[in-house]
Amino acid sequence: MSIEFHIGILPGGPVQQSLDLGLAAEELGFAGVWVADSHSIHRDAYSVLALLAAQTRRIQIASGVTLTVTRHPAVLANSWATLDEISAGRAVLGIGVGESAVYNLGLRPERLAVLEEKIRVIRALMHGEVVEYDGVEIQMAWSHCEVPIVMACSGPKSLQLGGRIADGVLFQVGSEPSFVRYALDNIRQGAEAAGRQLSDLKLYMRVAGAVLADRERARAEVKGYAAAAAGTTFKTVPREYFDDALWDELDRFKSAYDYSEHASNEAKHKELLTDRILDAIAIAGTPEEAVPRFQELAAMGIDGFVWPVTMPDPLPYIETFASAVMPQVSP
Repeated sequence: MSIEFHIGILPGGPVQQSLDLGLAAEELGFAGVWVADSHSIHRDAYSVLALLAAQTRRIQIASGVTLTVTRHPAVLANSWATLDEISAGRAVLGIGVGESAVYNLGLRPERLAVLEEKIRVIRALMHGEVVEYDGVEIQMAWSHCEVPIVMACSGPKSLQLGGRIADGVLFQVGSEPSFVRYALDNIRQGAEAAGRQLSDLKLYMRVAGAVLADRERARAEVKGYAAAAAGTTFKTVPREYFDDALWDELDRFKSAYDYSEHASNEAKHKELLTDRILDAIAIAGTPEEAVPRFQELAAMGIDGFVWPVTMPDPLPYIETFASAVMPQVSP
């Protein structure tokens, strides 16, 4: 079984840019495209997903990720059953509690118990079943699809819930192997509580990355997304997995984070992202540096990597990654 490499699209620019990037990813051999859903700062994810579903033929079409705070479960079920039809079975529903999409509206992320219930409802509706939600019986009778539901997780309780109920888990905890072990241990605990094994789930790791022959350029251009990922890691990975110096650097960084510039490469807070933080969160540098790092993580049991592409001119990066990294990494 080969290791899958996917790209993540943050559709902040014109829709055509996102579409062109997805089409290039398919041509270069990537396994999937994950589109972020954050309406305050990006173009509409579902418009981009529908265009990609219609204009590609092989690549998986996924949300990276969508949320239930602002979207009713019946609406989500309808959207994903429709996307599955457009893509001829290539849709993957990536779902989470919400981050920038809720914070920028002054809302709070979904509680895990509520998310669990909504995932149950979404899955039943996509199957065409009658299901009770909020005291009412509802159904989407036309749908009979099996769209994989991949839960985005970082904290211990969410990782355990993903292991218990999801078809796959997309976790973002940084690129340090100790952080990845923390995530896998919690996913395993959840899976075993449901009578499953870790191998029953598809394990995706979302990691900030940039690979180019020009090392310094690669490291500079990944800082925007790495800044977003660093905040998530600091908030969710338990303190005991950090050494004191890294913890202190992340604490100073997180206090200056501005969600209105979430994942932006123009964000002012990215200047506080030290080399030490960057290497704990991202994989950025030359192909010769990147391959052994991806190989080490793949050997831990990761099935696929989702790499958010956020640089102004992404084509040289995805071409370098496809030619110099992907063929060199094996299970």
